[in-house]
Amino acid sequence: MRPFMLDMITNSDTKLKYFIYCRRSSEDQEDKQVLSIEAQLRELNEYAKRCNFNVANIFTESKSAHKPGREIFNDMITRIEAGEANALLVWQVNRIARNAKDGGNFIQLMDDGVIKQVDTPHKQYRHNGDDLFFMNLEFGMAKKYSDDLSDNVKRGIRQKYELGQYPNLAPIGYINSKVNGVINIYPDPERKDLVIKIFVEYATGKYSLGGMIERVFEWGLRTRRNKPISKSHLHRILQNPLYYGCFEHGGELHNGSYEALITKKLFDDVQAALHNKAKPKKIENDWPYAALLKCGCGCGASVIFETKRKFYKKKGRWAEYTYARSSKRCSKCVQKGIDLAELERQLDEKIAPVTIDEKTWSLGIKMLNAKYEAEAKQRAQVVESRQRQYQRLQSELDGYFKMRAKDEMTSEEFSTKKKAIFDEQSRLKEKIDDGLNGQRTWLELAEEFFTIAYQAREMLNSDDLEAKRKAVVEIGWNLLLKDEKLVWAYKRPFDILLKPQYRSDLRRGRDSNPRYPCGHTAFPVPPVRPLRHLS
Repeated sequence: MRPFMLDMITNSDTKLKYFIYCRRSSEDQEDKQVLSIEAQLRELNEYAKRCNFNVANIFTESKSAHKPGREIFNDMITRIEAGEANALLVWQVNRIARNAKDGGNFIQLMDDGVIKQVDTPHKQYRHNGDDLFFMNLEFGMAKKYSDDLSDNVKRGIRQKYELGQYPNLAPIGYINSKVNGVINIYPDPERKDLVIKIFVEYATGKYSLGGMIERVFEWGLRTRRNKPISKSHLHRILQNPLYYGCFEHGGELHNGSYEALITKKLFDDVQAALHNKAKPKKIENDWPYAALLKCGCGCGASVIFETKRKFYKKKGRWAEYTYARSSKRCSKCVQKGIDLAELERQLDEKIAPVTIDEKTWSLGIKMLNAKYEAEAKQRAQVVESRQRQYQRLQSELDGYFKMRAKDEMTSEEFSTKKKAIFDEQSRLKEKIDDGLNGQRTWLELAEEFFTIAYQAREMLNSDDLEAKRKAVVEIGWNLLLKDEKLVWAYKRPFDILLKPQYRSDLRRGRDSNPRYPCGHTAFPVPPVRPLRHLS
């Protein structure tokens, strides 16, 4: 700085009391070229010392000035209005404000004489028309720069959404990365399998959120900051459609171009488990059939298991007996319980009709694999046809984008067209994925069906509690305990293995269109001859 200018500043009004204000935004990219707070403070302190300024206090803040609401800045202005200072020293004027409200209030304080002077290392602003005009102009330029930056960022984010690229911080199970020049989210090799496991396990309905948190902690899944997953965080994970390939922005779902971790069906199963009014039951005991049976009286009460101990005086020993009984939600319930051994005997009796031998199982597996090979080529042709349909829809959507850019289509029309195409693309994508993976999935499900039918009784009679439960869950549903008897229906396709007298889908009662108008009889009924035979 030139000596005569320094003398002019040094010999200025000695009654001025300065506040030093340093600010740098850590919330956006508006201040990339601005010195750090420490550097600003060092420069301003040296400048104040050279100019012999009377500095009353120093304020530093790391917050954007794009919107009003800076706590430290507002506190400083309040103290200036209270008379603690009447001048301000900043690195640049745009450190004071980048929004109209703060800038206007500051100009008004200078106009009223509350703030008499603003100094920077490069320029001095006093209480006169020219200086206030230039200060107002710099505030306006700072606001324009922030607005333009905000618009550019929003435009870039909107473009990424339209391309299916997720522009935000990747959720747990994904990482932000740049591959072949494209910044997107990609599966995290360290955490993705555990996230998938969370969805698979919770979809079974065996866990509450609290119980699932305990399992997640046991598996060792933690946040990026190496903190345990909280219950609210887990809830957000389970409700996030991003994991099946769609993400939300502006109230709309966008089709992501990243790799999905789960299927839409698994996500829907998890939502059903989350919204189930009945609380999921945890298995915390040695009773594999807990929460599977209901009372047969119609009250909807669950069948509970309890163990009782009895002492035999003659033999001098204790014995334990486990019973299954209704929790008796209604006071009028008279259903009696049965012991666990009898329940398992009846379960075995229900499973026996749908079991197959090793020879049938082996033959079924061979036939399934042969059918899979025969249909593979046909499936590939169907998938290729659907992929062409998907590309045609994408071309149509690109045309609508161009029309919207030229204002040839209103925003409402564009949103309607876009939603219709997006829904159709989602449907096609699901069918394409089913075509690519569904055949193999069908084969795996069919193989599992034959395997369970072959091993069900062995699983039921084993000591593995999970295997016992799986055998019952896979084959039966709507299990009731009524009059000390187990009542259930067979799940499909296991009911096709039943003999005719056991089939649950056979017609009962009189047919609405009987084959024999006179009822079933051992005597043959002569056919009715047409009238033309009478001539």
